[in-house]
Amino acid sequence: MRFAIPLLALAFVVPALAVTELAAQPQTTELIIDSSEAHQALTILHKQLYKQPVTDGDWQKLFATLPYHGLKSRESEIKNSFTDEQFKTFLTAPESLQRVAEWEKALAEIESSKMPEIASHVLAWLPAEASIQARVFPMIKPRENSFVWRDAQGGTAIFLYLSNKSRASFEDTVAHECHHIGLMSLNVRQKALLEKLPKPVSATVDAMGAFGEGEAVLAAAGTTDRRPHWQDDALARARWDSDMMHFNQDIATLTQFFTEVLDGKLTGDAIDDKVGSFFGYQGPWYTVGYEMAALVEKRYGREEFLKCMLDPRLLLVRYNQVAAEANQHGARLAVWPQELLTRVYAGEPLPAPLPPVSSR
Repeated sequence: MRFAIPLLALAFVVPALAVTELAAQPQTTELIIDSSEAHQALTILHKQLYKQPVTDGDWQKLFATLPYHGLKSRESEIKNSFTDEQFKTFLTAPESLQRVAEWEKALAEIESSKMPEIASHVLAWLPAEASIQARVFPMIKPRENSFVWRDAQGGTAIFLYLSNKSRASFEDTVAHECHHIGLMSLNVRQKALLEKLPKPVSATVDAMGAFGEGEAVLAAAGTTDRRPHWQDDALARARWDSDMMHFNQDIATLTQFFTEVLDGKLTGDAIDDKVGSFFGYQGPWYTVGYEMAALVEKRYGREEFLKCMLDPRLLLVRYNQVAAEANQHGARLAVWPQELLTRVYAGEPLPAPLPPVSSR
């Protein structure tokens, strides 16, 4: 799931991946929680509440934690103002003191989660050879956002702002981000597909990889029978339902975008800007991506769905097949234009239709 700002910055949009023959590798996971920053921040907050002096040693223990160091490096990299003095000001503000109980409860919730089980669950929704290796940093910090960041050494961390959300909501967020990390572990396979395509087609297929947001929503839910935002409040569920009502119009809007990229009307940064505009709170990369993923997985099974993650063009083709069948029985699902699909396959034959899997 997502908060008001997408948890994954555009740099973590999962790119289109190619289906290539690789030596089989076992799926692996290493998901470790490191809450040292949050604990030390709470120690400092408690000292203030009980009128005890906060020493320079207390601050240095905080600044030496791996999560704090990672946050500071990340903010510097994206050119956000972030200094130790600014953090001191934040942690000594009256507003922060008032939130101690909330942060303590949130930390206890997330520390009771079984991270290895979350990672193992997500692997079932990822192609073979995927791996999930990351640290989870629950944090008390000025900005109330959560995100994934990869440092210069290639280490990956999920930064989670401590809020009053439930344990189930935290676990859903971690699962969502783990899905992205798992797909990113396969990025060695993307070049084979993208490099053989003409440049405008390659850029279009690469943008289609952003439907990975919806695939991650499905993976976090764990089943097509559990609705997104099941663990959230009624307002969040209502918002999802409202955004899903734009599904047909969103397909039309994305069709226009893909066509403009194919026609060369959008290039470079203009493509990135447009891709970014479709994130929003939970824009069509989430809703359209989820609906296509859920319909394809339910109709054609997990194996075929995993193939769609490796080549987003196939997701559109298989969704069209489901939609056409449903429309014959009274549904009114928008479909991707045949011309668009033909163009992104760049002279290759479109995949042949599949029979549905047996009823599950």
